[in-house]
Amino acid sequence: MDAYGELLGRLKDIDVIQQIGGLMSWDQEVLMPPKAAELRSEHLAWISKTGHERLVDPKIGDLLSELEQEEMSDEVKLANIRLARESFDRATRMPSEFVEEMAKHRSRAQFSWAEARAKDDFSLFRDDLEKSIDIARKKADYLGYEKLRYDALLDLYETGLTVSRVDPLFEGLRNEVVPLIGEISENCERPDIAWVETADWPQDGQESLSQSVSESIGFDFDAGRRDSSTHPFCGGPNPDDVRWTTRYNENDPFGSLYGSMHETGHGTYEQGRRRDLDFQPAGEANGLGIHESQSRLWENQVGRSREFCEWALPLWQRSFPENMEGISSEQLWKAVNLVEPSLIRVEADEATYNLHIMIRYEIEKQLIGGELEVDELPDAWDDMYEEFLGIRSPNRALGVLQDIHWSMGAFGYFPTYTLGNLYAAQLLEAAREDLPNHDEQIANGEFLPLLTWMRRSVHQRGSVLKPAELIEEATGSPPSPEAFNRYLSSKLKRLYDL
Repeated sequence: MDAYGELLGRLKDIDVIQQIGGLMSWDQEVLMPPKAAELRSEHLAWISKTGHERLVDPKIGDLLSELEQEEMSDEVKLANIRLARESFDRATRMPSEFVEEMAKHRSRAQFSWAEARAKDDFSLFRDDLEKSIDIARKKADYLGYEKLRYDALLDLYETGLTVSRVDPLFEGLRNEVVPLIGEISENCERPDIAWVETADWPQDGQESLSQSVSESIGFDFDAGRRDSSTHPFCGGPNPDDVRWTTRYNENDPFGSLYGSMHETGHGTYEQGRRRDLDFQPAGEANGLGIHESQSRLWENQVGRSREFCEWALPLWQRSFPENMEGISSEQLWKAVNLVEPSLIRVEADEATYNLHIMIRYEIEKQLIGGELEVDELPDAWDDMYEEFLGIRSPNRALGVLQDIHWSMGAFGYFPTYTLGNLYAAQLLEAAREDLPNHDEQIANGEFLPLLTWMRRSVHQRGSVLKPAELIEEATGSPPSPEAFNRYLSSKLKRLYDL
C-alpha cells in the first residue's frame, strides 16, 4: 500500500470511532435514561481518548511528511493531506489525558445544564460551567494563538477566524441593522398576530406540519429521522444516517416549524455530500459557517419568504384547520416575520438575531479572557440583553441557561451563526442568477432547483477548499456582509412599507 492509501485507511478508522461517538451523543440527547449519564460519560471519554491516540500516532506524522514532499495536482488529495495535517498538529498539542477529561466533563455538563434549565436553577450548572471555561482556556493554550486565547477557539469552528475579523463584522451589522430595527419600532404598526397568540397549537399538528415541510424541501427520511430534544440539533454519522431534532411549544407553532427547517438545512447538507469521499476529510462539511449558511437559508431566506408562505398555507390549514380559518398567506407572512426584540435566540427574527449572537460573542470573549467571572455571568447576560435589545429575562431558563453550547464546551461556536447568515444571503444571490424563476418555484413548492444548486456549489464540494475560498468559488466574490444587508433591508422595507 502506498503512503496515501495507508493514510486514508488510518483516517477512516479514526472517522469510524468519531461516528460511533456521535451516535452515542445523539442517544444521550434523545433517548438515554437519566441514570445512565455517568456511564455515558465513561463511554464517550473512552471513545475520545481512543480516537485521539490513533490520530497522534507518529506514523501519521511520518506519512504526512512523506506526502507533503510529493508533487501533486489532485485537489482532493491535496485537501485530504492539508486537513489531516491540521488535525494531526492540533491533536498532538493536546495530551490524551486532557482529551479524555474534556469528553467526560462534556457529558456530565450537558446533563447538569439540562437539569438546571428544566428547574430554572443556575446553581445546578454553575460548577460544571466554571470547569468548562477552565478546560476551554487550557485547550486554547495547548493549541496556541498569536494574540488572544479566544482566537484559538474561533479557529476550531471556522478556519482563520479571529477576534480582529469578527469585531468589525458585528460593528458593520450593528450600523446597518440597528437603525432599521429602531425605525420599525418607532414608526411602524405591529402586525395583528392575535390569531397566533390566543390559540393553542397542538403538538401533533406541529409534528405533521414540520414533517411535511422537511420532506418537501428534500430531506430523505429513509436516510434520516426526526425526534425531539431539549435543544434542537442535527447529527448522525453519514449521509445514510442523518438525525435531527426539534422541540414543541403549544403556545407557539413557529418555533417547531422553523427549528425543523433549520435542522433540515443541516440535514440536506449532510445527505448531499459526495459518497466517493466517505471517511475522507475532504468529503466532510466545510466548517460551521458554511453549515449554518444551509440551515439559515432554508429557515429564513426561503422559509420566511412571501412565496413560501403562499405555498405552505394549505399545509397550515390541514394541520390546524380551526386556527387557520380565514387566515391569508399575507397574514402568515407578516406573522412569521414579526420584528420584535425577544429573549430566545432560536426564536428570534432575522433583524434581531445577530444581536443575540453578538451578546454571546462578547460574553465569551470576557469569560475566556478572565474579565468576567462565572458568578457574574447571569446578571451580565441580562444586562447586555437590556442594553442591546431593551428586554430582560424574568428567569435563568429564558436567559443564560437557554443554549446548550457552553455545556458542550463549544466556546467560539456562536459567531458561525452570523457567518452563516451572511454566507446564505450571498449564496442565494448567486443562485438567483442561475435560477431566474426562483420566486415562482418556491411559491409552487418546487424546492429541488435550489437544493440542486446548493448540492453542486456547496454540498459536494465538501472541504476541498477553505470556507472563504468556497464562498468565492460559488458566488464569484469573497465573503461580505453586503448581500445580507441588501436582502434584509429590501425585505423589511417591503414588510413595513418603509
